[in-house]
Amino acid sequence: MKRLVIFILFIPLLTWPQENSIMATKFILGETEISIYEQKSQAPGNIVFVNVHEDETTSIETLYRYADIDSIHFFYLRHQWTRRIVFTMKGRNYDFDPNRIFTKKGRKKTLKDGANYSGKANKQVKKLAEAILNRLPEGHTVVAVHNNTDEEYSIKSYAEGGGEAENTKSVYINPDTDPDDFIYTTDSYFYEAFKKAGVNVILQDNKGYVNDGSLSVYCGKNEIPYINIETQKGHFDAQMRLMEQVLRVVRSRK
Repeated sequence: MKRLVIFILFIPLLTWPQENSIMATKFILGETEISIYEQKSQAPGNIVFVNVHEDETTSIETLYRYADIDSIHFFYLRHQWTRRIVFTMKGRNYDFDPNRIFTKKGRKKTLKDGANYSGKANKQVKKLAEAILNRLPEGHTVVAVHNNTDEEYSIKSYAEGGGEAENTKSVYINPDTDPDDFIYTTDSYFYEAFKKAGVNVILQDNKGYVNDGSLSVYCGKNEIPYINIETQKGHFDAQMRLMEQVLRVVRSRK
């Protein structure tokens, strides 16, 4: 007699502490639904944390963990646990990088880099960009949180001869720290403060930047203080330390 063997596959779901207390807002792209998860705070310092790449899970985890020890305002996008967002409209799929949608030129390029392009798809993506920008309160410092992959992208990318050197006004590299863990800012005050603290830091060239549609480009263009906390995926402790540094520096600014 043959035996029927059944294999049960357990797939862990990515969830975060206290997620049930977070406000989720539905957003429709064409015929595809995504969500914006947000936790608001009245804490001093006028800071809002943002994550737009859902696959950069270490950065999202630190937002929730840090919210356990300090009152912070943050939001992030929820879609398919991927870097690029895919949506359907009238039987066609479109995809784009959600950190390349904050300028007209960036939106067009990132959609063309994806599966398809159309003017109507561009308008849908523009609405998402506006929904994100509307969540950045006036007078706040915008702090993006990102993760990278070991050796593929680091602060060395912004040094002379690096792939991102064209965007760089100044760069400070601490040789005693991991080059994958660094801060990127549009603000010279923040740059000097992090440099003084021995933190790897880049100051964006707000006049000579490459218009890739990123949030840093939008903030630099519109004189909005912007900081990006960038660490290697899995470097949870490093991202927590940099968040602490950022909160200290921003809140102490007069």
